Amino acid sequence: MSEYKRLHPISAVASFLKQLKELIIPFVLLFVLNSRGEKGGFWDYMPLISMGAVLLIVLAAGVIKWLRFTYRLEEGELRIEYGLFVKKKRYIPFDRIQSLNFSEGIIHRPFGLVKVKVETAGSSNPGESEAELTAILKEEALELERIIYREKKKGQLPDTAEESEIHEESSHKEGNVVFKMSAKDIWVLAATSGGIGVILSGVAVFFSQFSEFIPYETVYDEIMVFVKSGLLIIAVLSFVLLLAAWIFSVGWTFVVYGDFKIRMNDDNIVITRGLLEKKQVTVPLNRVQGIRVVENPVRQLFGYCTVVIENAGGSALEKDSSTIKLIPVVKKKRVSELLAKIFPDYELAEDFQRLPKRALRKYIIRAVDWVIIPVVILSIMFWPLGLFSLLLAIPFAILGFFQYRAGGWRISGNQLSLQYRGVLKHTAYLKKSRVQSLDSTVSWFQSKRDLSSISATLKSGQTGYTSEVKDLEVEDAAEIYSWYSHE
Repeated sequence: MSEYKRLHPISAVASFLKQLKELIIPFVLLFVLNSRGEKGGFWDYMPLISMGAVLLIVLAAGVIKWLRFTYRLEEGELRIEYGLFVKKKRYIPFDRIQSLNFSEGIIHRPFGLVKVKVETAGSSNPGESEAELTAILKEEALELERIIYREKKKGQLPDTAEESEIHEESSHKEGNVVFKMSAKDIWVLAATSGGIGVILSGVAVFFSQFSEFIPYETVYDEIMVFVKSGLLIIAVLSFVLLLAAWIFSVGWTFVVYGDFKIRMNDDNIVITRGLLEKKQVTVPLNRVQGIRVVENPVRQLFGYCTVVIENAGGSALEKDSSTIKLIPVVKKKRVSELLAKIFPDYELAEDFQRLPKRALRKYIIRAVDWVIIPVVILSIMFWPLGLFSLLLAIPFAILGFFQYRAGGWRISGNQLSLQYRGVLKHTAYLKKSRVQSLDSTVSWFQSKRDLSSISATLKSGQTGYTSEVKDLEVEDAAEIYSWYSHE
């Protein structure tokens, strides 16, 4: 394919809507301010006229961008030309393209379109795609993927085997489903996540943006009427509000994670999800740096966990992050079976070497340290009743105990497994070849008890992701360090 192609015209509309989204708050404020008082002449309507002019300029810019954006495949490269005033060219060699990630938004699906994000190795902006085709036909996107896949395979296989491999790859996309989230799984995900907090935070942000225009005095008077009517009514209304927010949170989780599937396509993991906006992201196996099994206290209580992977490139599923939720929620007893199909070279054993008993006191003291200053301040300010604030130390001491219980390590061949807890419990599985750095540290207090800490860093995003286990035996830390050392 050497002829230049344009995006679908709907991309101009998408660009317009994206800009409009950023302008909506200034427009609302202008509209509210302009609605006050009587209109006496032309200048009184200037804010509305300005808003209309800005909308026309934004729409025209979207149309021009669409007209100037072209792409084609030529000489082993994806060639893109774009720009509003200055024409730019971007050539991306096929061998640098790691994956093409598809998403179908509300404006794409009625026209059979998809948005394509081109993910490359060594992107100049970690967390961002190298290029983006905002709206092309789904058939064209699949053809684009097929051609790039074929060209990357060329030379690795004989011609007949190559065609057979491409054919097989096509069938894998439809049939080789490794994991599919059921309605029960999505329900557990919604019920055990912090979605309701996000909803209430959004309401708070809305009120903060328009606080000047909310008649708080009138609202206060109405609330006082309710108070006089009885606290029961207030309690019922509060419960109804929280229930509505929770139901909305659950419904939104079903929209985001509906039809969640993981498929294996040759040496790639293909993740699809979403009801309104359908997303597909492809993660090459050779870009996966490590695996973590994460358990929050509520999910752990019911035997559920989340499986995440650290990706050397950006993530289209997790914005501004290279950590991808491979399996958002699953029964922990199923993890070994599922991951054996995706990562057969990883060993997910549970027989960890645990921390020495003398490390328990350090974990409890370290956790309680967080409340020492607030307890001292409260005790002084509200003496003697402030002494009851000492009770705050109890939950933190319990957290320290569970952090100690979670700590552990294991070496198996070229794999290091670390287990540790903050509030969430993490079990990290790391291959020696993927560990960017491994540090062994001993503080003054640790040296008195022959303890040491180990931290291993993987390539993930701009700063990497570090797993750390504190207060191991000095001999154990030395063994881990020796395992990693090239000496």
